Amino acid sequence: MRYAAARRRIRSGDLLAWSHRGWGSWYDLQIQAVRMFTRSEYCHVGLAWNVGGRMFVLEAVSAGVRIFPLSRLMPCYWLPLAAAWDGTVEEIALAHVGERYSKWQAVLAGLGMLRPGEDRAWQCAEYAGMVLAAARFRVDDDWTPSGLVLAAQRQGAPLHYLEN
Repeated sequence: MRYAAARRRIRSGDLLAWSHRGWGSWYDLQIQAVRMFTRSEYCHVGLAWNVGGRMFVLEAVSAGVRIFPLSRLMPCYWLPLAAAWDGTVEEIALAHVGERYSKWQAVLAGLGMLRPGEDRAWQCAEYAGMVLAAARFRVDDDWTPSGLVLAAQRQGAPLHYLEN
């Protein structure tokens, strides 16, 4: 599906997921290692945030929790959740912007040992899952990108591939 056609249907709190196929750089190898370690098709997740007529992604990346234009992160997968996104949930999501990212949190999630929200360091699925839980979305105990995608699908969310 073309992003331009889907954009007006994407809502704040919808889940976004990315996969990665490259093997040509050090970055590619790191991402592939995450996918293999977590046995996941998906290497990253974030949340859609519609504000001021723009569509952004709220995500935890190596630079920390950030806000980034969705249009610059194509292609991706979109799972409409109809999450109970309101001012309180938005406040929770934005309160963590600028906090640090932790590769160690990602390792713990892959091992099934992550205790979400126990500190002020985040990995992508932990951050997205914590915000979604505040929006009354049922998060399973798998705090990996695939775990969140599967939880969304179990709750009836379709998976759409978006590209420019």
